[in-house]
Amino acid sequence: MAAVFVVLLVLLGVPVGGSAGAVAPLQPVPSLTPAVKPDRTRALVTLTKVTPTVVAPGTDVTVTGVVTAPLTGPLTAPTVQVRLGSRDITTRPALDDWASGRTTNSGRRVAETTLADIAAGDEAPFSVVVPAAELRNPDAFAALPISVEVVQQGASAAIGMTRTFLAWNSRKEFEPIQVATLMPVTLDPVVELFSQEQAVRDAAWSKVIGPGSRLGRLVEGTKGSPVTLAVDPAVFGPAVEAVRPGTSGSTGSTVTPTTTPTTTPTGTTSSAPSTTPAPPSGTPSATPSVGATTDAGGTGQAAGPDAVVSDLADQLAADLRGRPVIALPYADADVAASGAINPADPPVRALVGRSSLVAEELGSAARGDIAWPVDGLLPNGREKQLKAIWAGSTVKKVAGIVVDQRAITADSPYTPTARRVAAGGTRLLGYDARLSALLPRRSDPTPVLSTQRYLAESLVLLGERAGTPRSALVVAPRTYDTDPRALSTFLEATSNVPWLEPVDATSLLTDRSSERAVAQQRPAQAPPSAAPAPTLTTARLAQMATQRSTMLSVSEVLANGDVVAATYGELLDELTSARWRWNRAGWTTLGTSVSADITAATRAIRVVPRSVNLFAERGTLQVTVVNGLDDVVENIRLLLVPNNPRIQIVEQPGPITIQPGSRAIVPVQVAAVAAGKVEIMAYLTTADGTVIGTPAAIRVQANPLDSTIYWAGGTLIGIVLLAGIARTVLRGTSRIDEIEDIEAVTAAHAAGEDLDPR
Repeated sequence: MAAVFVVLLVLLGVPVGGSAGAVAPLQPVPSLTPAVKPDRTRALVTLTKVTPTVVAPGTDVTVTGVVTAPLTGPLTAPTVQVRLGSRDITTRPALDDWASGRTTNSGRRVAETTLADIAAGDEAPFSVVVPAAELRNPDAFAALPISVEVVQQGASAAIGMTRTFLAWNSRKEFEPIQVATLMPVTLDPVVELFSQEQAVRDAAWSKVIGPGSRLGRLVEGTKGSPVTLAVDPAVFGPAVEAVRPGTSGSTGSTVTPTTTPTTTPTGTTSSAPSTTPAPPSGTPSATPSVGATTDAGGTGQAAGPDAVVSDLADQLAADLRGRPVIALPYADADVAASGAINPADPPVRALVGRSSLVAEELGSAARGDIAWPVDGLLPNGREKQLKAIWAGSTVKKVAGIVVDQRAITADSPYTPTARRVAAGGTRLLGYDARLSALLPRRSDPTPVLSTQRYLAESLVLLGERAGTPRSALVVAPRTYDTDPRALSTFLEATSNVPWLEPVDATSLLTDRSSERAVAQQRPAQAPPSAAPAPTLTTARLAQMATQRSTMLSVSEVLANGDVVAATYGELLDELTSARWRWNRAGWTTLGTSVSADITAATRAIRVVPRSVNLFAERGTLQVTVVNGLDDVVENIRLLLVPNNPRIQIVEQPGPITIQPGSRAIVPVQVAAVAAGKVEIMAYLTTADGTVIGTPAAIRVQANPLDSTIYWAGGTLIGIVLLAGIARTVLRGTSRIDEIEDIEAVTAAHAAGEDLDPR
């Protein structure tokens, strides 16, 4: 599927050419860690490394980092001190108190080093070794609070500090916690992924899934780690090797008559419509093309896959092969929003079924039966909604739902296991929001604070029930952005400690002998959503269903109809994505473009209105049907419906075929029953009667001559003729016939006129 991207949304029929160049394989992405910006009045302490990761008896600890002087003045012979907090950290709120500074006492000094002067705004590295004897602790495991502070020469108060933790473990007196990490591999909400311009589109795909992209950094950073990746099949490029038809405006404009002609039907009849090219109108079309991508020869055939996107997708697939993955619904459909509106929505169910594309692309199994609502919530009714969606798909059953532990847990001093079960019996994978928030982000100067805090959180979590087998789930948000080196360092450190056992996320769907799933509980207060408000609404889903139905109908009469239906369907699928929650304006932009294209496509196939005078009982109406698309319209029907019985349609015309950018003159036999005005509505339909295109009114002035008039006139003429014949026969010889010499009489009469004195 990676090599199948053609032009999914070339909105104005811009043809595509060949490849813009091959894409190099993903290389290790260089660290993009931002530089530390100096503060105006405080010194900044940035930790770059703490070794070893786990502190054991007899082990010295080395803390390295960088001190940045304030902008208002230099640091004179500053001392970097490491202090060990005196308060035991045994609860998660206590971790917050120490890290935030609410615990004011920094404890006793356990190590220090003095640096040379640091000019204002400049920085200097440091390294401090804390002797093992200073860290000795009687507990088997503990989170040791430390504060790294900078003190000016001669001063008693610190001018800058940072607080973190050391992970202490002297012996194994615990049952390790199974920890699964789940990260989404989904597209960014970028409208340019569907641009009409190939160069813009290729650049967008490169930015989203190519080397150095957010996804590229995530994939690179998780290489070799036990992280489970939740993959949206759409990251491998659109699954349609085709294009949509454009209107004839791509080479001219769609036909829009400027006048309504008044004609009289001729006496000719024809059994088939005549087809002629449609001349351009004087008014250009507002949407000159619905999005055809054709070859250079203009034959209307697809130009072929987009090589740039195919190469990018192929490389991404290669980097994901062999990894533990689960498959999300296609386009990461917003099952939370759509389920609340209509769990039986067929397109969303189809998107769930298309999760199988991940397994096809990677050539290995990828479960598609795990639902991950983007908001992380489980309100009343959602379990039932998700079960209905999956049951109506080819997947058939939802095996588990990823949800925030706070949404399914009542107030308790203990953190529950990740293995949970909903009220309706569906397995729940409850993720720990605090641990999840500690995944290193690209904006972090280094991953050290995240790593040390994560280890401290896990030790406190372990201490809640050290002898009880438990599990934890850590998830990244859909928009997770990280530095690959920082993430790799973090995962390596947190995956190799004695009290944490990394596992695949799918393993949490089943119990183990020593750990049973805990039933869902009602929280005292629902947690905040993990995502912004949904873009899908009842009205939008209904509109998209109508648009999908409209394009399916239009595609039935197009020679390239299967391609058109699939491509428009792909676009509407993309609009169901949860990713648009983070770009509501982008959804509106894409949705408006699709709506305009579909409207243009339906209006491009139309009947030309006209006015007709009918002076006969029977006649032939010449109805003009215009095809303003860049595709052949075939097997379309013309249906004429008079608004009163003065006019009757003798026989509806048969199937019509119209070439691209042409019009057909369709003869229709009609009968006039009575005189008067009649409006005939002309509809275009598919073979099954579905109305498509734009109908028109044909106004007819019927003036039929009744047959009685012909009989009466003929009879009158016959009577006159007979009367003349009878008169001639009855009167006999005429007076002229009695004159013997007619010529002499005529000459004498003429001579007398010449002598007349008058």
